Amino acid sequence: MLKEITSEELLHKLPKVQLIDIREQYEYEDGHIEGSINIPMGDVLENLNKLDQTKEIIFYCNTGRRSKPVVFMLNKLHKISSYNLKGGYKNFSKIIAK
Repeated sequence: MLKEITSEELLHKLPKVQLIDIREQYEYEDGHIEGSINIPMGDVLENLNKLDQTKEIIFYCNTGRRSKPVVFMLNKLHKISSYNLKGGYKNFSKIIAK
């Protein structure tokens, strides 16, 4: 089962979670959620050591579509509990702009 978190729920959990932005570096540089680290989608498996499993791990991309399979794969194949940010960075940006 894919676990997701909304932007509103995330706001209440910051900074107690680990945020992973899986977009490419140029996308990250254009804007990201403060406190997140950038691990592009293609590099996630080579960087499992950077995941802090003592915290809730939340992955996001621009819209939530690219991060869904990453979360599913980590949960299913590597038994790493993580969440997908529903709506991604775009939705989060709208929420904090209000």
